[in-house]
Amino acid sequence: VGKVLSDRYRIERHLGEGAMGAVYLAEHTLMHKRVAIKVLHGEMSRSAEVVARFEREAVAAGHIEHPNVASASDFGKLDDGSFFLVLEYIEGIGLRDLLEQYGVLPAKRALHIVSQVCSALVRAHGLGIVHRDLKPENVMLVDRSGDPDFVKVLDFGIARVPIGELASELSKPKKAGTA
Repeated sequence: VGKVLSDRYRIERHLGEGAMGAVYLAEHTLMHKRVAIKVLHGEMSRSAEVVARFEREAVAAGHIEHPNVASASDFGKLDDGSFFLVLEYIEGIGLRDLLEQYGVLPAKRALHIVSQVCSALVRAHGLGIVHRDLKPENVMLVDRSGDPDFVKVLDFGIARVPIGELASELSKPKKAGTA
């Protein structure tokens, strides 16, 4: 907390910890924008398999470009050799927590949530990306434009990502009138 990563991300507070790394709330010092930063534990950064998984998450989250997917904006290596991934900061409630709090959801609400998850997956699958770890813990609900159940799909860490194919597809010129 208080340190600046990569000359631009000031760490504000620790958000959580997992077996592979820690997640922090940070501010981009030049853009004054809040972001989430995942940092691999030092010992994990020495495992080629773990680093490859982390890189797949970065590529997937950085390329899907869908409103229901938490986007990635940066990936890098720190001076100590550990890797970090900068993600959209999501402030909301996890689907797991919502289900524990309310139990079975009304059909209309459940359908609204599931349809957004499906929309995100359709976009990912269109790029050849398969999540492979979809569970309530990897779905966040945020209040967006008056919708308290706006979905953000997280954690593409064990996704199947065709990195070479994805890069060549994204480098093709776009047709006029497309974004």
